[in-house]
Amino acid sequence: MAEDQQNVNEVDVSASPPLTKRQKIIFCGIAASYVFNLMSFSIIAPFFPAEAAKKGLSPTQVGFIFALFNLVNFLASPLFGKFLPVLGAKFVFLSGAWVAAGCNVLFGVLDEIEDTQTFMIFCFVVRAVEACGSAASITASMTITANAFPDNMAQMMGILESFSGIAFMVGPPLGGLFYSIGGYKLPFFALGGISVATIIFNIILLPSVGVGRAESGSLKNMFLIPAFYPTALAVIIGSASLGFLDPTLSPHLLSFDLSAPLVAVSFLLMGGVYALTSPLWGYLADKKKNTRFMMVIGFYLSAISYLLLGPSPLLNLPKQLWIVLFALSLAGLSIGCSLMPAFLDMFISAGWYGFSDDLSTQGVVSGLFNSFFSLGGFIGPLLGGYLVDRYDFSWASTVFAGANLSVMILLCLFGVWEYRCGKGRRPPWVRFDDSSREDERDPLLPNDVISPAIPDKTVNM
Repeated sequence: MAEDQQNVNEVDVSASPPLTKRQKIIFCGIAASYVFNLMSFSIIAPFFPAEAAKKGLSPTQVGFIFALFNLVNFLASPLFGKFLPVLGAKFVFLSGAWVAAGCNVLFGVLDEIEDTQTFMIFCFVVRAVEACGSAASITASMTITANAFPDNMAQMMGILESFSGIAFMVGPPLGGLFYSIGGYKLPFFALGGISVATIIFNIILLPSVGVGRAESGSLKNMFLIPAFYPTALAVIIGSASLGFLDPTLSPHLLSFDLSAPLVAVSFLLMGGVYALTSPLWGYLADKKKNTRFMMVIGFYLSAISYLLLGPSPLLNLPKQLWIVLFALSLAGLSIGCSLMPAFLDMFISAGWYGFSDDLSTQGVVSGLFNSFFSLGGFIGPLLGGYLVDRYDFSWASTVFAGANLSVMILLCLFGVWEYRCGKGRRPPWVRFDDSSREDERDPLLPNDVISPAIPDKTVNM
């Protein structure tokens, strides 16, 4: 009997049903919104610094306008994730996308402001509101994906990451092209108009998800799960490692006497590898459920890539372009292996501690994942820029290599603690059921209260 049940679980894990028409519509709508939402973040990179300098803004002020987007995302995403079941996933998704599109259009008229102080204040305000809309839309899209694709969650998130990579790669050159054709306003008006068209498409065709639930998720209970912390740190460091290269890689590549087009191609090399391999890592995470093992391998390879990227003074390697290009390819490959399983791992840990597989849990996990990814995107460029200014690129990349290696060691040590040296997964010290989430002031359940776990979602080290 036990063998039969085990065989059923194995079939459930290895075989996924084909996508339904409803799932295909949901994914197409989310993917389109994902691309244009993230393009609004990157489209200003080629021309806004020069335009802001004409208005009298310093490079530090311009840098903070860029960083503010990720900072607001970090603060707002958990709140949207918590209250998403109350507001409705489709409503949060569409309203957030609408706010982001409107602010994108509004950002296109800020060049009419002549006063430096007023221009800077309006840039901060519009950018912050746009980030709130983006946080709502991205968090809701991740929640809808988790809800609509329970058997392919990590794989679909990997495909969405491919679209995000496309958005970040296409955004700057497209923004520069529109700017050269029609000046400051055209990039914002064009992208805003396309985003509005996408929203109208989703209003008509996107099915409702998770209708009928009026309970918010519990952030407090999620923070009581020990497995949450190493995974959250992994997301922060992985995202920071990506963001570190935004302000620092171009000057490093120019030291090899590369032309500007070749520098752009080098950027595309890492982003392209990351975008192409993310669905593969998501597929493997869904099928094998070995999320921690994949994350350990990913951070180990990422540490090697950042040591080679400098190259690190610790390696005594010659500074050659082919080593740097190989390191960029390896970084794109390894960071996807590090981050794609992390989203699924948070759901697995939540299920192990008794969280129901419903919209409230999906909203909280999605909000926290997006929050910590944004925190890494905020820390990476700032810390990377500081390290390069204070030391040089080779030592800065060495620091990020050390951070990746530290996360790998932490995941290994936590795995030893959680699995008790191979004797089996450590039983949760507390379990949460539906009643514990209704009122967060209620006392936690004792250890002897049994709540069903999810056998097929158990992580295997």
